[in-house]
Amino acid sequence: MNLVPAIDKMDKILLYIYENKEVTQIEIVKNLHISKATTFRILNTLVDLEYLSIHNKKYSLGDKFFIFKNNTIDNYSLLKEIAYPYLERLSLEFKETFKLSILDNDKVRTLCLVESSDLNKVSFSDKAIYPVHAGAASKLLICQLPEYKLKILLDKKLPKYTENTITDPQILRKELNKIRYSKIAFDNMEHSENIKAVAIPIMNKNNRIIAAISCPCFSDKLNEKKSEEISQKMKIYAEKIKEKLFLIEDTYKK
Repeated sequence: MNLVPAIDKMDKILLYIYENKEVTQIEIVKNLHISKATTFRILNTLVDLEYLSIHNKKYSLGDKFFIFKNNTIDNYSLLKEIAYPYLERLSLEFKETFKLSILDNDKVRTLCLVESSDLNKVSFSDKAIYPVHAGAASKLLICQLPEYKLKILLDKKLPKYTENTITDPQILRKELNKIRYSKIAFDNMEHSENIKAVAIPIMNKNNRIIAAISCPCFSDKLNEKKSEEISQKMKIYAEKIKEKLFLIEDTYKK
């Protein structure tokens, strides 16, 4: 098996801490034969993200480490951890609801959201799931899928939720081509009546979409000017989220 060296080292460190309950950095370096510098970087990152705790120079597993247990969606906990503060900033600035979503096989899941402080707001559940063909985030998340995966999704009968829902696979493909090129998607009341939305992708190092930030609004509030303002700020924050993900990934590689 070809293991990624950084991930292999992190795995050994976590397993060693799990087996020994509390350990020092010196013990890890000595017993696992990992360099002091690499051990220091990995431990610091895991402590900052609350996967490890440190007390009297001894490391132990942190509470957040256990969120992976029995909950597949929490494999995205790092992304949630990084993105959530930016969703808060967006919501405070625009007084709207902002969501972070991912593609989960044949549906789209909400990872986390921050609701508007405005009493007149669009409300959602942070456990909500959505169809892949209706909604700004949904269309964005499937626009880069390889043809065979896209065919599986679009060969099924596409439910019609509103008069604007795109149910014709060929028309939807044309829409996805535009989104793939522009890296922005819009929902023109396609999933819910009187709800419009704009979505921006979060990309990985291979320029692939791994998640989407979206802002659903009442249709009379999301005019062209506001949509442009929101999308530009979401692009800035999506880039910051990507940079932080890269930084952590690079830390593990060293």
